[in-house]
Amino acid sequence: MSEKAILRIDNAQKYYNRGRENEIHVMNGISLSLPESGMIAIFGKSGCGKTTLLNTIGGLDSLASGSIEIFGENLANDPDIIRNRYTGYIFQNYNLNVGETVFENVADALRLCGVEDEQVIRTRVLAALADVDMDKFRERTPDTLSGGQQQRVAIARAIVKSPAIILADEPTGNLVSASSMEILDILKQLHAENRTVILITHDNDIAKQAKRVIRIKDGKIERDYENE
Repeated sequence: MSEKAILRIDNAQKYYNRGRENEIHVMNGISLSLPESGMIAIFGKSGCGKTTLLNTIGGLDSLASGSIEIFGENLANDPDIIRNRYTGYIFQNYNLNVGETVFENVADALRLCGVEDEQVIRTRVLAALADVDMDKFRERTPDTLSGGQQQRVAIARAIVKSPAIILADEPTGNLVSASSMEILDILKQLHAENRTVILITHDNDIAKQAKRVIRIKDGKIERDYENE
């Protein structure tokens, strides 16, 4: 790849039930170098290890061995700080707090990063919501929104801290086709803004929307290629 790499994975190994009869080698020697911007699809069938790979990149899970570096910083040294500094996470099931308004759900991401100035929080949250056309719903709670609208809020929460890397775990998996295309269009715009968007999917049509596709099978990289 000609682009400068911001994320490097070296011989990543991960097991479930290690040492038992039902041991699963869920990440088996994965090595990757990912660029400063672009949409990368991590593609494969359910159970192939793609979500585990995303969770280790996001610092939500740890490796048995190997390393992950983001901007040259070893993720294992301080996963919480590095995750908050560099990544934003979009979950398939939104992971929104139904007891809070849309505004507060997005503001939570800034407060977790240590932002305390309420005017700064308000300005950044409203800007993030406007970017996904959800600012007019800021006083609503997530349970009053459609699935597509909830995912837009989840995207706003992911981008409000201006992360270099967006991690999206099957972000259209719970949505109807029309909403799925709207969410994909938003994700394409995010990588056009010099972000790296790493998208987990089992849908070949969605993988075709990405610049680069990394096909995972049985915990290994089966193929790594660019779409035309």
